[in-house]
Amino acid sequence: MPVLRYDVTTNDWVIMAPERVRRLVEPERVIGAEGLPPGPEGLFPFCPRNEHRTTPDIHAVRPGGRATGPGWKVRVVPSKFPALRIEEDPSRQEEGPLFRSLGGCGAHEVIIESPAHNTFLGHQSIEQIELVLRVLQARFNDLMRDARFQMIVLFKNHGEGAGTSLRHPHWQLIATPVVPRQLRLRHAIATDYFDRTGHCLYCVLLQEELAAGKRVLAANDSYAAVLPYASHVPFETWIIPKIHQSSFGRVEGARLRPLAELLRTVLLKLHVGLDNPDFNLTVNTVPRGDEDREYFLWHIALLPRLTTPAGFERGSGMSINTVMPEDAADALRDVPIP
Repeated sequence: MPVLRYDVTTNDWVIMAPERVRRLVEPERVIGAEGLPPGPEGLFPFCPRNEHRTTPDIHAVRPGGRATGPGWKVRVVPSKFPALRIEEDPSRQEEGPLFRSLGGCGAHEVIIESPAHNTFLGHQSIEQIELVLRVLQARFNDLMRDARFQMIVLFKNHGEGAGTSLRHPHWQLIATPVVPRQLRLRHAIATDYFDRTGHCLYCVLLQEELAAGKRVLAANDSYAAVLPYASHVPFETWIIPKIHQSSFGRVEGARLRPLAELLRTVLLKLHVGLDNPDFNLTVNTVPRGDEDREYFLWHIALLPRLTTPAGFERGSGMSINTVMPEDAADALRDVPIP
């Protein structure tokens, strides 16, 4: 069973989930690379007609609102190898003055973004991307009703270099009973800035990036895609709302369409310009209780995996970026997309 253990040297929690090692030997990782077609007897559990190879639906979008059956557009299922489990007891245990643990309570869900096995998200229609965003938001809000969960992390891994083990395009969601230290630090810095100035740090940052213009990749009336001034990895790109909202769960439905449009543009720019790079995508938002506070602006971060962190980065926690974000923005801005 999963468990969280407290690291007294970093003031952070570590998830111990031994069962997840089993996902590395899933048949899809080995055979999927050969391009075998999906089918009832195939080895692609996220494909249509293979629904029996996954855990039962938590949520699905089907024509006519049907709860079961074929023709689904998006499915949400519990992870077969969860990092945290919803049925676990979140009680704490003390095993000594420095050894503290917490029951592995949480949620780990997989959002299968399309029936198409080999269709990159950026090649999906805007309508399909918008539908995926709506499902992500629905699952976020549903899990936030569980008072045991303090933080929900929405993310997408693309490519083996980014940590994916199944080729069929999907997102993941992990709800945690604590707020991870990196997120606590990010929110504390934003809170301190707001307390000193009365302004949202990320709103000011967006205004400055739009005024400078050099690192703006694309924009519409509701969102802007920028390569941050202090990007940590080459071609790091953020999609930032122009209208203040702290929580992704509170974004108005009408503003998911322009988000889908800009997300598609950014994904295609990266896909074409960098030859389909591995990347991680995260939705950065606030923890439970801060949904109506003004210190933070939710946003999406895309991190291409073009380099491998080595000893200095691991030992210091400091990033080395080999591409200036201004040059990266210029290169991507000129990339033609379909």
